[in-house]
Amino acid sequence: MNDSSTENGATSPIRFVLSLAILGAGIAAFFWMGTPHVETREPDRPDAAVVETSLAAKHTEGIDIVVDGSVVPFKQIQIAAQVSGRVQTKSPQCRTGKAVREGDLLIRIDPKDYELEAKRLKEELTQADAMLNELQTEVDTIDNQIASAKKQLELDERQLKRTTEIFDRRAASETELDTSRRTALGSRSNLQTLQDQKSQINQRRIRLESAKALGATNLEKANLALSRTEIRSPIDGVVVSESVEQDGYIQTGNTVIVLQDSSRLDVTCQLHMQQMHWLWQSKSDDGSGSEDDTQSLATAFPATSANVTYEMGGKVYAWDGLIDRYDGAGIDDQTRMVPCRVHIDSPTSARVQSDVASRTDVAAVRPPTLMTGMFVKVHVRAKPPIPLVRLPQRALQPGNVVWTVVDGSLVRKEIDVATSDAEYVVAYEQPGGLQVGDQIVVSPLASPNEGMKATLLADFEKQKPKPAKNRRAGGPAKGGRPDADSSKEREGRAVPKEDTAS
Repeated sequence: MNDSSTENGATSPIRFVLSLAILGAGIAAFFWMGTPHVETREPDRPDAAVVETSLAAKHTEGIDIVVDGSVVPFKQIQIAAQVSGRVQTKSPQCRTGKAVREGDLLIRIDPKDYELEAKRLKEELTQADAMLNELQTEVDTIDNQIASAKKQLELDERQLKRTTEIFDRRAASETELDTSRRTALGSRSNLQTLQDQKSQINQRRIRLESAKALGATNLEKANLALSRTEIRSPIDGVVVSESVEQDGYIQTGNTVIVLQDSSRLDVTCQLHMQQMHWLWQSKSDDGSGSEDDTQSLATAFPATSANVTYEMGGKVYAWDGLIDRYDGAGIDDQTRMVPCRVHIDSPTSARVQSDVASRTDVAAVRPPTLMTGMFVKVHVRAKPPIPLVRLPQRALQPGNVVWTVVDGSLVRKEIDVATSDAEYVVAYEQPGGLQVGDQIVVSPLASPNEGMKATLLADFEKQKPKPAKNRRAGGPAKGGRPDADSSKEREGRAVPKEDTAS
C-alpha cells in the first residue's frame, strides 16, 4: 500500500506540469499565428439624402372606370291568349329554358268554332251579293218602265194639248177634254210611282251594301280570331315560363308564355357621381347637340363604349357594349350612386381577353352567350378634357402626398387622385401643384422634411469613389496574420523539428 501511494504522489506533479505545458503551448501558438489584419476606411456619408426618382408623365389615355354589374334582359314579353279555347297542340319547344325562333309555333288552340264562324259569315256575304244582284235587276226594270212612262206622258200631254185647241174652236166636247186630261194625269202619276219605287230600291241597296260591309268586317274579324288560334313566337328568345298544357283550356287575356329576348341583353351597374362627372365632361367635349336642345341634353345620357368581362375557367371573356342610358330617373336611395344600363347588341360574340391562370390541361370553352343573372365587370374609359398626370403607385404617401426634388431639395406636394390601380396613380394636374415632368421620389424616406437636401441616386452613383485594392506586405503586420509565403516557410521549418523530436 505504501508503494502505491508513493507512486501516485509522484505522478500528480508530472500531470500538472504536462497540463501547464500544453496550455502554454496553445497560448504561444495563438500569439504566434496572430489576428487577421483588415484594412478599414470611413464609410461614404453623403451630405444629402440619396433618393430614387421618376418623372411625372402626361396621361392621355383617359380614365378607366371598372364597376360590378349584373346581366338582365333587354326585353321580356308576356304572351297572352287573344282567343279562348282548348289547347289542341303544344310545341315541344314551348318548355321553360328552350330557345325559340321568331315565327315558331308554340301553341295551337282548337280552331273548329272559329272556322265555322268564318264559314257562316262567308255565306252571309254570298247572300248579300245575291240580294244586291236582284236589286240591280229590279232597278234596271224600273228604269225601263220609267223611260216608257215618260214617253207615254209626252204622248198624253200632246193629245191633251190638241184636244184643248179643238175645244177652244168649239170642235170638241167638254167630255173629250176631260178624258184627255184624265189620261195625261194618269201617265204622270204612273211615272211618279215608278220613280218612287226606284228610290226605295236604292235605299234597300244601300242597306244591303252596308250589311255586306258589316259582314265583310265580321268575316275579317273571324279570320283574325282564327289566325290567333296559333300562338307563335314574336322574337328570337328563350322561354322563361309557360303555364298551360296540351288539352287544357285557355281564357282570353290569360298569360300563357313569358319570352326573353336572347338577341340583345343589358347589364345594370352603378356609377359614382365623380365617375358620371367624367362621362358628362366627355359628352360635352364631343360638341354634340345645340343650344336649342338644352332640355333634352339635360336628361340625355353621355353614351360611351364599354367592355363587359366575365371570368370562367381561368380565362377572361369580353363583350362589346355601350353604356347609353340611366336605369331609372334618379340616384339610388341606399347606395347614393347613379344606376346605369349597358346595352349589348351581340351577347353571343364573346372573345378571350386574357388568361387569369395558366391551365394547359383544360381546353378553353367560351360561353355560348351571356346569361341573365351573371355577375360581370363593366369597363368604361372616360376621356374628359382635363390635364392628368401619371405617377408610380409607390410614390404616393399617406394623405395623398408626394415628395418631389426641386433644385436639390425635397418639396412636399398634395395631389388630387383621379383614379389608381396596382401600378400607377392618375392625378389632376393643378397650377402650383404636381406638374408633368416633376421629379417624384419613389424610394422610401425615413423622416422627410420640406427643404431637405436630396441627391438623385443616378448622380450619387456617378460621384461614388471606386474601392482601393488590398495589397499585403511581405511579412505580417504587428499582431496580424502572416502572408502565404511566410506561412509556407514556417511550415517548411516545422517539419524538421518534428523529425528531430522523433
